[in-house]
Amino acid sequence: MVSLSFRTPFHTATALLFTVILLVLGAYAFVIDTDDHQYKPKKGQPCEGIPITVDYPFHGGMLQPHACKPQCQDGTQRYVLYTNGKATQCQKPPGCLDWGEDNGVTCEPPA
Repeated sequence: MVSLSFRTPFHTATALLFTVILLVLGAYAFVIDTDDHQYKPKKGQPCEGIPITVDYPFHGGMLQPHACKPQCQDGTQRYVLYTNGKATQCQKPPGCLDWGEDNGVTCEPPA
């Protein structure tokens, strides 16, 4: 059986460092909410920004890769408008992920 011995200051400092690292990792894993809710629109809320019209219908879930890519260049809020009239919101700038499409959450495009 291995026993811990804190005979030198180096051993004590090393044990303390590992303890702090484990506590921080535990806090981020179980306690601290790192989920940024501003990127998660509610289902059916009005779409925000400029439409990106695509040539395929929305059926829920991941479809074509990175339709919100134009938002990466100019930082202007956009949403994806599909051929079947459905729409999904892109992530809020400065992000440009296809959040709504990837998670199957639609928004209401302007009439």
